[in-house]
Amino acid sequence: MWTTFKTTVRTLLLTPSAVVWTLIFPIVLATVFNFMFEPMRSTGSVEAVDVAVVADDAWEDSPFSQVVDTLSEADEPLLAVHPVAGEKEARELIAEGSVAGAYVVDAAGNEGNAEQSGSDELDAVDAAGPADAAGAASGSGTAAGSSDVSASTPSASDAGAPRIILAPAGSGTSSDASYEVNRAILESVATSYLQSEALIEELATHDPVALSDPTTIENALGLSVSVREVSLTHAQPDSMVRFYYALLGMASIFAAQLAGESVWRLQPTSSAAGARRAVSGTSRMRLLIPTIGACWAVSTTFLVIAFGYICLTAHIDFSGREGLCLVGIAASSLLSCGIGALVGALPGRMGSDSRRGILTALTCLLSLFAGLYGEPTMELADTVAHVFPAATWLNPVCLIRDLFYTVYYYDTLVPFSLRLAACAGIAVVLLAVSAACMRRSAHEHL
Repeated sequence: MWTTFKTTVRTLLLTPSAVVWTLIFPIVLATVFNFMFEPMRSTGSVEAVDVAVVADDAWEDSPFSQVVDTLSEADEPLLAVHPVAGEKEARELIAEGSVAGAYVVDAAGNEGNAEQSGSDELDAVDAAGPADAAGAASGSGTAAGSSDVSASTPSASDAGAPRIILAPAGSGTSSDASYEVNRAILESVATSYLQSEALIEELATHDPVALSDPTTIENALGLSVSVREVSLTHAQPDSMVRFYYALLGMASIFAAQLAGESVWRLQPTSSAAGARRAVSGTSRMRLLIPTIGACWAVSTTFLVIAFGYICLTAHIDFSGREGLCLVGIAASSLLSCGIGALVGALPGRMGSDSRRGILTALTCLLSLFAGLYGEPTMELADTVAHVFPAATWLNPVCLIRDLFYTVYYYDTLVPFSLRLAACAGIAVVLLAVSAACMRRSAHEHL
């Protein structure tokens, strides 16, 4: 039996198709997934908003410039500042789509007298909001259709109050979604500054002594609240990892070709060597058991290598449960050996190519209902699972996918244990059927 085990392992390692489909193919497909999904993962982060600032003397003297500098020089900057000499140049940058907006601080006595060049192409608002802006526009005598609006809050009427010039929706290369986000950020920065300034002025008017206490000022301006983080899952949810789990399921079932090829070689009709084994004194069980063991060892090794590559390159963190994943890989490999052994032990004169074609077609079809081929197929898999939940247990690719899914997400190990037992149970049944087929086959013509 040991000789059969070693011979089978050496034969599998020297078979190009076995190495390609079980080891190289999952790694190549995982690399493709990395290039596809990494940009999708990064879209959730907020990038610095490009904003122009009119860096004149009024801007330098305004405390608002210090706020903008702080936001642009942070470790994760919220704003990317583009200093310009005048408002006209700022409007040109906005028209080009280089910036999402501009901040302007008018000098004393010049409030509301903004430059009008290019105003028809731009949408300028103040930090006081649409309602106040409308009132300010009517009060300042701005012509109908003009885009420049003077500030109208008490603080904004003084020198040093910021104005915002925003690009109209659809300008530049930004999408509508990013435009709304950038607009909200720019408005929130200026609005928060004006609100804080108004609060300090009111505090100085009613309780000047309180300004001497830094804690009071910090509490008045602070927005901090007590938050306790609660996680309902074992790891940070990431929708993209489901495709990697489906990939592991597909790779595991592709490993069935190892057992299918090796068991078929034990058949007397496969080759002259198979015929000699059949008429020898060695029982078929003594040939089948070490053959299945060798296929399981090789496929488990290949899948562990692919799993390690996926975890390292796709940045999937199982938070210390990697050992359970290895147990899951061993069970998945056993299931694939059961499937391959059954196909390899089927009676008839089907050759190696026919049996390999059956396994390949079966794997590709089952992977479709596991959601491997993109968002539409993942939605299809979810629909099938919702309508017929048993399908996730009967489809081995789905079963293996959910095996890793439960390790990654759930705090409890009950879902993982159930799927692990299902993999082992199905594998035992398939191997028992394969052994029965091998024992009952007769070849009197040999």
